Amino acid sequence: MTYEVTYILKPELTNEEQGEANEMVRSLIADLGGTAKTAQRTFSADIGGTDEQNLRKFAYPIGKYRQGFYYTLEFDLNDDQITHLEDKLKKEKRILRHVIVSEFTSLENLITLSDARHQRMAELQEEDAKHSFKREVNKRGEEVTSK
Repeated sequence: MTYEVTYILKPELTNEEQGEANEMVRSLIADLGGTAKTAQRTFSADIGGTDEQNLRKFAYPIGKYRQGFYYTLEFDLNDDQITHLEDKLKKEKRILRHVIVSEFTSLENLITLSDARHQRMAELQEEDAKHSFKREVNKRGEEVTSK
């Protein structure tokens, strides 16, 4: 089954250490018989919601930490192995928190759905504008002619 894990890494980790932590999560999944895509930053300076170092502030402290690096990773794994993965992630000292979900819509799909929705809304507004013009013209009793 396909899952998604989002986890928060400690803020003192360097970029290299973050990469190592991400590879460790991928190898945990592989060791349990699963396959994982590459971890991506959930928030970054480019995407928004972080400072220039890609740290995101928490709504409340987690232990002694007030900010961290967020990563998201999609993976396939047998249902019976999820509890083992959760146990291993809880023991990992570089990860402050994590959450695994099974029913999700990927970011790419959300963007596609959003673009399609905006396009459809524009079409409906254009169509509505044409009909309201015809209604106004008809209210005045003028004849509508198309060119």
